[in-house]
Amino acid sequence: MRARAASLAAILAFAVSNAASAADRLYTAYNIWFEQPTKVYSTGYQKGNILPAGSEVKDVNRSKGKLEFTDPKLDMRFSVEFVDKHHPGLKKEQWIDRFLTTRDFAALSSGLTAAEINAIKAGQIQPGMSKKAVILAAGYPPEVATASTKLDTWKYWRHRFGSYVVQFSNGRVSKSEQ
Repeated sequence: MRARAASLAAILAFAVSNAASAADRLYTAYNIWFEQPTKVYSTGYQKGNILPAGSEVKDVNRSKGKLEFTDPKLDMRFSVEFVDKHHPGLKKEQWIDRFLTTRDFAALSSGLTAAEINAIKAGQIQPGMSKKAVILAAGYPPEVATASTKLDTWKYWRHRFGSYVVQFSNGRVSKSEQ
């Protein structure tokens, strides 16, 4: 009887420790483009390679105006700089809180269609996608050009000098210049 109780206690302790470690895991909340992982901008320039939404991150360091982390699968260290002039009204802590999440890709993409999931993985915005799917595919549009994601027109940047617009109708992409 004591051996059985000890075994049960060990199993419960293991389950609790696994639940705690799973809760401590952090993931990217949306796709992040980068040319050099050592300098990624919060503006979300869509040029270069994609670090996919739901990528697990380790060694997270939040410092003044910067977020640093390692992607263990790519074995790369990323440094993301918060550009406050592109996010008026948003504090860097708020941006960091929406940049990283405790939800993996399966949880992030729950309820989306197969077509939306395929577009997200390709970093594309396609007609019919929901706002949730667009955020996973392209991130949040910089507040300097899109005051709220409740609006039906969002503006994104391809790079420093090129932008494009995504228009929504009834919460779905009706037109994208991507």
